[in-house]
Amino acid sequence: MKVILKGGSSKENSKIEKFFMSYILPILDFGIAIELSDAIITVYEKQEDGAIEKYIDPTAEVIVELTEEARNLAKDGEVADIVLKQRAGKFYDEAQAIREIERLRPSFSVEYYSCRYTPPSNEA
Repeated sequence: MKVILKGGSSKENSKIEKFFMSYILPILDFGIAIELSDAIITVYEKQEDGAIEKYIDPTAEVIVELTEEARNLAKDGEVADIVLKQRAGKFYDEAQAIREIERLRPSFSVEYYSCRYTPPSNEA
């Protein structure tokens, strides 16, 4: 699992990193990669009176090796664990981590993506 922190400030990024290290790392079999980003997500929200409210949205991009189907099943708290385990396969730990993130409902936004990692070669 890889997490890209877009908190907008070092204080916010530290808070998000602490969340992942405390609650999510213990669930994962392999480990977690955390990337600090200087990207800031700014939201411009339309108000009923026509005004625009601008604010920073602290966000964690969570990148896993799950399929989109397994990712969505993990977000759905109603899916039986046996079904999730079958669909997630060897990445079941990542599915469990997503379930835990969703259960804890953190104070920052979470975006989920899938990719296939290629580990570095030991050959020079």
